[in-house]
Amino acid sequence: MLPRELLFLYPLTPFVALLLVVDGLFTMSRAEQLQKLASMLIPFVAITGVLHPLYTFVMPKVLARVSSRTARGAVHLAVVASVSSLTSALHNAVCGKDLAATQFAVVSVIIASLIIFPSLLVQAQRNRVQRVERLAMAERQATLRAQLEALQARTNPHFFFNSINTVASLITDDPVQAERTLERLADLFRYALDSNKTRVVPLSREFEMVTDYLAIQATRFGSRLTATVSMDSSLAGFEVPPLLLQPLVENAILHGLADRKSGRVDVSARREAGMVVIEVKDDGPGPGASTHRGTQTSVKDLGERLKLVFGESSRFELEAAPGGGCLARLAIAGVG
Repeated sequence: MLPRELLFLYPLTPFVALLLVVDGLFTMSRAEQLQKLASMLIPFVAITGVLHPLYTFVMPKVLARVSSRTARGAVHLAVVASVSSLTSALHNAVCGKDLAATQFAVVSVIIASLIIFPSLLVQAQRNRVQRVERLAMAERQATLRAQLEALQARTNPHFFFNSINTVASLITDDPVQAERTLERLADLFRYALDSNKTRVVPLSREFEMVTDYLAIQATRFGSRLTATVSMDSSLAGFEVPPLLLQPLVENAILHGLADRKSGRVDVSARREAGMVVIEVKDDGPGPGASTHRGTQTSVKDLGERLKLVFGESSRFELEAAPGGGCLARLAIAGVG
């Protein structure tokens, strides 16, 4: 709880204080100088020698049980006052009673407070910075995993060759559709590759990517796949991590169409009670009932990414949809 640098300052501070506080130090006899030095050393050494181990090994466990900020402050004051009182008694026993016991106790409390409380503030700020850095690193790692998985999905030979074969079959019969499908495929690759350059993207851009992905799949599956995409226009600029929805849409198609002649996927985003709610719904057999088996790694990582970016107020739920099928629901707080 206290900065480690204090361990180097503790031995030096009494000597600096002695030079600044004691008048006529160099005109005193050697015995008087030693007594003044001892008088200065005892409070610094005793206070810091007791308080630093206390705040390193004991106080973190004690304060972990105290939730109230006022109560935590009272604990700090009680510890500082107790150690200072013991230091005052030690000083008077060694150096005599040049100062009244009460007066010296007050001085000891002031010295301890000047050491401990600024140090606690410095270390608390340092801990906050370290926590932010750890969260940023964890978020970066989770994002990279998602980007790699999405890129692998886009470059999966099955998806890639099916898309190319679909385009090839359209060249003669519908060259315009073939060209459009190739453009969408290129956009998907570009989006996946560019996503490692940014932490968040507008929700409208994420929905454009999902629309392209669904259009490619619709070209491949034909009338077997029905898909809708709808987004509240006021949410166009709302920022989300890139490639947030792709694994959900991909799973909806894989599980919703597995061993079925047709399937439906609906993607939507709306405001609901101060939240942004994004849903991906299919009409398949529902969670755990599909014959298609995947690792579910992308879906598991999605909840972690949400919490890293939006905090504990965000939620990710995967459940049976009303009327059958699977419903993936993202709820993100902080929207007016």
